[in-house]
Amino acid sequence: MSKSLKPAYLKIEPAVLAYERDKKGIYYAYVTIWTIIFAVPLFWLLDLIFLKEYWDTMLMVRIGTGVFTYLIYYNGLKRKVHFMTYLNVIVGVNMVIAAAICAWVPYGFALPYFLIFSVMVLLLNTTVYWEVGYSIFHVCVSYVVIIMLFGFKNNIESYSTLVTYGGGTYFVVSAFAILIAFNRYKILTREIEKNIVIDNANQQLLEQNEQINDQNILIEEANRRLRQLSDYRQNTLRIMIHDLKNFIGSNQMSIDLITRKSGNLTPEQKEILSYINMGNKKLHYLSGKLSDSAEADSGEVEYRYERFDAVPEIEAAAVSLVDAAAMKEVQLQFHIAPDPMFIQADKIFFNHILYKLIANIIRFTQKGTVVDLLVANVDDNCVIELKDNGLAMGKAKMDELFNKLNNPNEAQQALNQTGFGFSVARQLTESMNGQFYYSCSEAQGNYYRITFKLA
Repeated sequence: MSKSLKPAYLKIEPAVLAYERDKKGIYYAYVTIWTIIFAVPLFWLLDLIFLKEYWDTMLMVRIGTGVFTYLIYYNGLKRKVHFMTYLNVIVGVNMVIAAAICAWVPYGFALPYFLIFSVMVLLLNTTVYWEVGYSIFHVCVSYVVIIMLFGFKNNIESYSTLVTYGGGTYFVVSAFAILIAFNRYKILTREIEKNIVIDNANQQLLEQNEQINDQNILIEEANRRLRQLSDYRQNTLRIMIHDLKNFIGSNQMSIDLITRKSGNLTPEQKEILSYINMGNKKLHYLSGKLSDSAEADSGEVEYRYERFDAVPEIEAAAVSLVDAAAMKEVQLQFHIAPDPMFIQADKIFFNHILYKLIANIIRFTQKGTVVDLLVANVDDNCVIELKDNGLAMGKAKMDELFNKLNNPNEAQQALNQTGFGFSVARQLTESMNGQFYYSCSEAQGNYYRITFKLA
C-alpha cells in the first residue's frame, strides 16, 4: 500500500510498529512450524499409497525431516534467535526436501506429490506472516531444485513432461501463493496499525477521563465554596435589612408623629416633611430589593470533615471506572462487605482518592489483568484493598510513583496534572488521617491498601 493512501492521523512510532509486528509474527510462526511438524504423518501416508517399494526409506526421510525441523525450532528458542531466522531455515529445508521428492518420484506418481506440495505451499503462505520477499525466495529455490533434479532422470524427452505430470500445477499454485502472502502481509500490517491507533486512543481517553474527574473535583470544591459564600451573604443581608428596616421604621414613626402635629408647621416645613416621607418610602422599597453581596476567595482548600458511610462512595468511584477498565481489557471485581462503615473525612476528597488510585491502576497495568477491590471492617477500621494480578511494577517504580509529592500541601497543586495520581491519592489519604500502604511481588502482582478509622 502506498504511503500516500494512509490517513493523515496515522502517526505511529516505528519502534512500536516493529514490536507489534514481531509479536504477531511470532504467533503465526509457531502455528506454521507446528503445522509442518504434524504434517509428517500425512506425507508418509502418501508415500505408503504410491511408493510401496520405498515406504520404509521415505518413512526415515519424513521422520528425519520432522526431527530436524523441531531441533532447529528448539535451538532457535533456546538461543533466543530472532524468530524470522529459524522460521526461514525451517521453511527452506522443508521446501527443498519436498521439491526434491517431487522431482525424484516416477512419472506416474508425480502428479499427486506435486498436488500435495502445491497445497503445502498454499497453506504455508496463508498462515505465515512475513514480507513477500521471503515467499518469492523459497518458491524460486523450489523451482531450481525441481528443474535441476528433474533433468537427471533417465529417458527424459523434454521439460514438457514436468509440466504434464504436475509441475505446471505447482508453478501456477505457488505463484498464487506468493500473491496471497503479499496481500496477507499488507492486510495484517494494516490491522496492526489500526490496533495501535485504537490502543493509543483508549490511553488518551483514560487520561482525559482522569482530567475530567480532576476538573469535577475542582468544580465541586468551587460549588461548596460558593454555597458557603451564599450562606454568608444571606446572613449578612438579613442582618443589614433588619437594621435598615428598624431605621426606616423609626423614621416613619417620627414622620407620623410630626404629621399629626402639622397644624403648627409652616407650609415650607410641611413641604420638607412630605419630601422626607417620600424618601423614606423609597428607602423602604429599595431595602426589599437588596441582593448584592461581597465576594471573597482565599485560594485555599480546607477539608470539610463529616461522618458518612464509605461503602456507597467506594462503589460509586469503582463503578464510574468500569467502562475505562473495559477499554483497557481490564476486569474489575468487587468484594465489598454489605454492612455500612461510617468514617470521619471529607466526602469529596475521599471519592477523589479512590478515583485517582483505581484510574492509575488501570492505566499502569497490562491488558487482560484482573483487579480485585476488597472492602472490609478490620479491627474497627475501614480497609480498602486493591490487588492487581498483572506484572509487578517493581519496588523502585512504585516508590517513584508514590513519592512525586513530598509535601502534603502540594496535593492541591497536582489535582489537574497527569502522572501524579498515585502520589496524590497517598498524600490526600495521609493528610486526612488515613493510612496508605503499597507493595509488589512477582507471585501476587501489585497491592494497595487504604485504611480509615471508623467513626
